Amino acid sequence: MTDNRNSEVQGRKRVLVVEDDFDMNELVCLMLDDAGYDTMQAFCGDEGLRMASEYRPDLVLLDIMLPDKNGIDICRNITAGERTQKIPVIIMTCRNDLTTKLSSYVSGAKRYITKPFEEMHLLSELERTLS
Repeated sequence: MTDNRNSEVQGRKRVLVVEDDFDMNELVCLMLDDAGYDTMQAFCGDEGLRMASEYRPDLVLLDIMLPDKNGIDICRNITAGERTQKIPVIIMTCRNDLTTKLSSYVSGAKRYITKPFEEMHLLSELERTLS
């Protein structure tokens, strides 16, 4: 996992993973690194917002239940921010209720993935979103 700013030169898409569970964050980043993505990690909403604005990744994978802020609010801030509005957001969460799904899409999320998920499902959703 890397935080360098040269991933565009290397031709790798940069994905910011905002997930407070360390093991889940590591697992997702390992999956994406193995698939050829350049990953960055954030473990809370404020850190995710800062990194999205500073590094402007190609995509943000965002958990809803974060220790400091609600992921739906973070998504809304990313999709409305001047520097970040073009960054697609995929919500990944264990919540599977209709209200949460609708709130995610209203906040600007492009996709919604329910945990636990299969690696191939995650990768196909990333590809669909980035194409």
